[in-house]
Amino acid sequence: QDPGPDRGMVFQDHALLPWMTARGNIDFGLRSARPGLSKAERAEITRTHLEQVGLADAAERRPARLSGGMQQRVGLARAFAIDPPIMLLDEPFGALDALTRRELQLQLLGIWEASQRTVVMVTHDVDEAILLSDRVLVMSKSPESTIIADIEVDLPRPRHDASEDPEVETKTAELRKEMLNLLEH
Repeated sequence: QDPGPDRGMVFQDHALLPWMTARGNIDFGLRSARPGLSKAERAEITRTHLEQVGLADAAERRPARLSGGMQQRVGLARAFAIDPPIMLLDEPFGALDALTRRELQLQLLGIWEASQRTVVMVTHDVDEAILLSDRVLVMSKSPESTIIADIEVDLPRPRHDASEDPEVETKTAELRKEMLNLLEH
């Protein structure tokens, strides 16, 4: 199927237009996906989404002047700004350091909680899958991958902080063990 405004996409590589600022990249997405919006409406949506990902002060920077984490934030903001019913994320945090990765995972949770849209995310990180997901489809190894398990992640939300509830910790450990066993065999 061809690309369309009915789905947003965030890649492992930020895929920003290097000659545009952070604000310009989000505005470009809006102009492309939602051409009926006025300039003022686009400016307000762009401002809101830059604030949501903590980049209001970096709005006029081009991608080369942004860290990898900041670039991914712009990519997330651009994808969510077009307000698609479904979001597709292809290992969006895979190339980031552990601290930035965790920060962006929590920002994604916050954005998701505000929008409640469907998000489909590819990740190789079991803990990331448990933190972010309600459902995990475990795939077999390439080249002919198939779904080998469909696992419900029945943990309470919000999941922003590591739980101190022993029951939640036990369930998390069980899920991790189940997924790792599937991946190893």
